Amino acid sequence: MSALASLLAAVVVRRRCGSSPAALALVVLVLGAAEWSGARALSMALADLDLQVAASALVLPGVGAVVLGLYCHARAMADRRWTWRWRRHRWLLVEPVLTVAAALSNPWHGLWRSGLRFEGDPALLASSPGPLFHLHTAYSYALLVVGFLVLLRGAARASRAHRARFLWPVVGGLFPTAGNVLGVLVAPDLNVTLTPVFFLVTVATCAWALRHSALPDVLPVALQQVVAAIGDAVAVVDRRQRLVEVNPAAEALLRRLVPDAPQRFVGASLRALGDPLGERPSTCAREERAVAVGRLGLHLDLRTAPLSDDRGACIGWVLVARDVTEALRQREELERQRAEAVAAGEALREQLDLVERLRAELADQAVRDPLTGLANRRRLTGHLADEVPAALAAGLPVSLVMVDVDRFKAVNDTHGHATGDAVLVAVAAVLAEGTGPGELAARFGGEEFVVVLPGVPVREALARAERWRRRCAEVAVEGAGGVLVRATASFGVSGLLGGAHGPNAAGLLLAAADGALYAAKAGGRDRVVSSGVQQAPPLPAPC
Repeated sequence: MSALASLLAAVVVRRRCGSSPAALALVVLVLGAAEWSGARALSMALADLDLQVAASALVLPGVGAVVLGLYCHARAMADRRWTWRWRRHRWLLVEPVLTVAAALSNPWHGLWRSGLRFEGDPALLASSPGPLFHLHTAYSYALLVVGFLVLLRGAARASRAHRARFLWPVVGGLFPTAGNVLGVLVAPDLNVTLTPVFFLVTVATCAWALRHSALPDVLPVALQQVVAAIGDAVAVVDRRQRLVEVNPAAEALLRRLVPDAPQRFVGASLRALGDPLGERPSTCAREERAVAVGRLGLHLDLRTAPLSDDRGACIGWVLVARDVTEALRQREELERQRAEAVAAGEALREQLDLVERLRAELADQAVRDPLTGLANRRRLTGHLADEVPAALAAGLPVSLVMVDVDRFKAVNDTHGHATGDAVLVAVAAVLAEGTGPGELAARFGGEEFVVVLPGVPVREALARAERWRRRCAEVAVEGAGGVLVRATASFGVSGLLGGAHGPNAAGLLLAAADGALYAAKAGGRDRVVSSGVQQAPPLPAPC
């Protein structure tokens, strides 16, 4: 009876639910249930043990069809684009074929069932399931679970109105699962096969979901309303370039493009309308192009999508046109404003760079001697106040060299101030060349210069001062009448060892260097004299 009921259900599903992949999967499921029930009934009717074993193996194709049908139905329900492809999905047939082969070859290996015997009255086949049977059962349940998970995921992603069409098949699948557990685990010797019978409940729920919850009547109406409501022009064109359907936006666009067009667009040819939407589609591929209507100053974004029949042949196109004239105008305006903003930004950046350069030049001029290019006394004072205490606190020695051009007043009086200035510039160049990073050469005033040497001990400062003295003695500038004027310089060197010297460390250096310079001048000029090394005062004794 269950086999006949399953066959009747297959006919009803085929007629009521059409030929979609989901409906065909249901038909396969019902036919599998029918074969399952029929083979089970045949096995129970046979009296011979070997015949019952062979007939029980015929149940397995029906089992595979049921499991495969439910899995494919779930895939097709969750994704309306899904369909069976032999090359892609033929792996699903491997397990059913291997299962039937294992059952038929069981007499040689005994891995499918063991202990085959007749029990009860009437005598029915009884046995103990083997490892291959358990493996088949696990695979079947795993595939069913995957199908149910696909339906549950579809329910989670669907709107509330469409959620029932995914949940009802899951609910229906609980009945055959319970029947199978009852028949295999709880009462394996039961004379009635409940699983295929309960699968009819699953088929009923799946068919209801496919026919009612999928909204086959409501959806086209809603789709027509959506297409009619959108602002893009949508038109359907057949292979002979005839308009099959146009929405109100497409009709308004065509009236604008072709004022003398016929009253009814459906059935009219695009060629007869002057092909207002540009070149007609020539292939079955998706296309997108821009169409400009110069006389109207109109710009359209035209997209073409092919329509295919069941065999994949192109039977027409969907044309979607959007008026992008205002969008292009706004984009051009934005581009113009962006270009103006970029130009203004470049001009502002150039002005800021100029201001920064001027500011840097002014700042440099404020601390640089205009004649020699060395740091001026203002810069020297700040450097002594900042760098000398920092170097001493870090434990580094600091040396200071004070320089005075010998008999500079006589140079001015004899050769003029221009020649005297030239001498000062030449001496400053010698000092600047011998000054490294972190060191500072400055004009102290008149013909006096100061070089601050952080991190340099007095012995090295004396050697550098001696080199500067010899270089200054080689300086010769051209005076009035082409006479070469030479000058010498005297050097006073002082130094401090690293440590705490108090806030007047720079003053000590200057005073000591000035004293050494006075001694050099008094000793005959053109020489280097050191004041010695000043050590840090001892720390006060603890109380």
